[in-house]
Amino acid sequence: MKYLCIVYSDHDVEMPEGPESVSVKDACIEQDLALFAAGKLHMASPLQGPQTSAVVRFRDGRYARTDGPFAETKEWVAGFMVIEAPTLDEAIAIATDGPPVGILELRPLLEESHSQTGKDRSVFFSR
Repeated sequence: MKYLCIVYSDHDVEMPEGPESVSVKDACIEQDLALFAAGKLHMASPLQGPQTSAVVRFRDGRYARTDGPFAETKEWVAGFMVIEAPTLDEAIAIATDGPPVGILELRPLLEESHSQTGKDRSVFFSR
């Protein structure tokens, strides 16, 4: 059985830039790589901030786009896709080319690498 783990953060309290944030990022990458090597993780990535997202709603027979993550709290995550596309608009086109599924939030993945080893999470996408 596979599970999606969504990591939430208080957007009013961000980790300041500096050595502490670098060490937290590095520790997360190290843990992700270790879990992946152990066969316990299929992929992991932080997301860019909510200001980069778009919400696509299917209502009254068509899709409507709203910038930002404005899904109502009574709704829950029912699925997950990783889409390869050069732009947000093309990613939306790919996501909406199928059966209507309610609300879709699309957000670019945040690419980062370990400050000392240079390793990143790209290995997760190579299988």
